[in-house]
Amino acid sequence: MNPKRPLTPETYYRLPWNLSDNSITWLEPTTKCNLYCEGCYRENDPDGHRPLEDVIRELETVRTLRRTDGISIAGGEPLIYPHIVELVRYVAAQGWKPIINSNGHALTPALVRDLTKAGLVGFTMHVDSHQKRPGFSGQTEEELCDLRLKLANMIHEHGGGKVACAFNATIYRDTLDKIPMLTRWAQDHMDRVQTMVFILFRSAKAQAGFDCHAGGKPVDMHQLVYQLDHMEAHKDIVAQDVADVIRTQDPAFEPCAYLNGTEDPRSMKWLLTLKVGRKDKTLGYLDHKFAEIVQVFHHLFTGTYLAYARPTLTNTAQALFPLALVNKSVRKIFWEWLKEPSRMAECLHIQSVMIIQPCDVSEDGRQNMCDGCPDAILHKGRMVWSCRVDELEKYGTFITCTPRGGCCGGGQKAAPAPAPEAPAVKSPDVPAVKSPDVPAVKAPAPVAVKPEAPLAVKPEAPVAVAAPAEAQAAATAPAEKAPEQAPLLAAEPQAAPAPKSAPKAAPKPASKAKPAKGKGRK
Repeated sequence: MNPKRPLTPETYYRLPWNLSDNSITWLEPTTKCNLYCEGCYRENDPDGHRPLEDVIRELETVRTLRRTDGISIAGGEPLIYPHIVELVRYVAAQGWKPIINSNGHALTPALVRDLTKAGLVGFTMHVDSHQKRPGFSGQTEEELCDLRLKLANMIHEHGGGKVACAFNATIYRDTLDKIPMLTRWAQDHMDRVQTMVFILFRSAKAQAGFDCHAGGKPVDMHQLVYQLDHMEAHKDIVAQDVADVIRTQDPAFEPCAYLNGTEDPRSMKWLLTLKVGRKDKTLGYLDHKFAEIVQVFHHLFTGTYLAYARPTLTNTAQALFPLALVNKSVRKIFWEWLKEPSRMAECLHIQSVMIIQPCDVSEDGRQNMCDGCPDAILHKGRMVWSCRVDELEKYGTFITCTPRGGCCGGGQKAAPAPAPEAPAVKSPDVPAVKSPDVPAVKAPAPVAVKPEAPLAVKPEAPVAVAAPAEAQAAATAPAEKAPEQAPLLAAEPQAAPAPKSAPKAAPKPASKAKPAKGKGRK
């Protein structure tokens, strides 16, 4: 096996995409779907078709928030949306590139022709062995290549060679070793498959040692369609794993550009590779400087970063050769091309391989998302990650994670025994304890720990004040840590013992202390 070569940011071009200026933008005219895909992030809604007028209004808002080259029309399944042809026509008329993200189950030659006439630029077909596809149940990734080829041929023939074709596959641990076969298959059909995308599976892990909250309230992760109990033990795949397995077949495989994560700037959230060659041979890989030239010049002359390119460009790679004067990778490919004079008349193709690494959750609960997500979608007037929009619709905000017992339980373990009573004394009546009779009771001297502490209480102090004084002494020490505990402590069951001691000395404050526990927020 080829030794690992680390994927490092300094080696590649950081794609300049950001939230307001990006290559593509996500659009969901429907959330109704005709298939079940295990790795899908979107809940299937049988009544999910949206009025075309609403979708168009959304696009008008997008125009004010984001520069974009292409519009990825997804869902749900966009091919069953009743106004899909009209929507594609509208998107094309606005100067955007319409791209359809589909499972291909409803694709027909007639629909390809209609969409091509409407101005469609590209299809991205999602096909993998973890889908429940009628007529293909139980088929392996190898066996599904017949379906992939059928779809690619339909798009090529009925789209007149004008419509780009890409394939997505969600990669699981049990299909990781199929990636070399899929990249080989894609190269065998370089003339009609312009892009191969590997999406690395992620499941929202409800039981994996995290407490999950939305707006400070505990949430049940099982309500999300992408929380899969049987995948709890699944070890997440990262981009490095995919690169390593591809290099077992093609040692020269080398990416050129990446998009980093929000929490980990060195993570490869979108990793782009551009290969040049023929069906039977790869002549070389384009480097980071080439990727930069393409993005910068496309933005300079069109005002947007490049998304999809039509087959008329990707199937004429010889047009790149003038860049051999300024680019090392193009020069290397040019010399490889010259070594076979008898094949110079054959077409050279450019094919892209994209690896997408979705949300990673670190040990401390931070969520590493795609920084400048190309698949951002409009939701209530702002651009958000499309892969997590279900959270916004169910809870009104994104879910946050903390290590189980870490934020709340961890702080309490380190505190003195009376620490759980700290929230109970945070009532309006607490100042009443601070009478002139108990100034000598200081925070560093808890009565429960040091036997000499009671001597500090003056003889004239009324006996009735003794119980509140002890509560005040127990509360003052952990009070310094209250801001750190406040966000989640109120919702934790560990805080429950606090009200039990308070009513003995002050019944009224005890009843007022219940709202401070946050029980009403559960």
